[in-house]
Amino acid sequence: MNSLTSRQLKALETREKLLKTSLDLFNKHGFEHVSVEQITKACNVSKGTFYTHFPSKYDVILEKFKELDSFYSTVEKNIDRTLPASEKILLLYQEQMKYLTNVVGKDLLRTVYTAAMTNQVEQDHYLVNPQRMIFQIMNTYIEEGIRLGEFRQDLEVSQFQAIIQRCMRANVYDWLIHNENFDLAAEMAQFTSIVLDGLKVENK
Repeated sequence: MNSLTSRQLKALETREKLLKTSLDLFNKHGFEHVSVEQITKACNVSKGTFYTHFPSKYDVILEKFKELDSFYSTVEKNIDRTLPASEKILLLYQEQMKYLTNVVGKDLLRTVYTAAMTNQVEQDHYLVNPQRMIFQIMNTYIEEGIRLGEFRQDLEVSQFQAIIQRCMRANVYDWLIHNENFDLAAEMAQFTSIVLDGLKVENK
């Protein structure tokens, strides 16, 4: 394996500095109140340097947030393939909520959700991007549940997916606005179980 050159190492250091400084500023002042110019001044670099590493300030957040995708892949591999599709969905969400609580944390998620609600982010932003790993895994479980007769046949996979996504976003939002007594994993499990019960064949 080739070692990185001093220039490459310097570029990585600059990228990490931009990432950390941006997140700190977003958390302190709010995403919509922080400009690229403020970030670059705090890091003592040019705007051109910023855009070399990140297409936009929202991409700074996503760079950190996308670490979740590799986590989802690991979780999916450890889920018992013989379980019903609804149980697989609940297990995936349970692990996701634990990760958000213990690793990602409220500060970063507040920034992501706030940024997603501003006009500075494209409509098809990362939170709802169908190419996200978690949604691809969910689609597999939904298709399996429909094929095996566990889930209703009168909804398209995309409709089913939209309902399940809203379970996740609604619970995360509630967690962000409540105090520390809100158990994200437990609330997600209860809420999503109720929704999934309504999507099963036997409850038609």
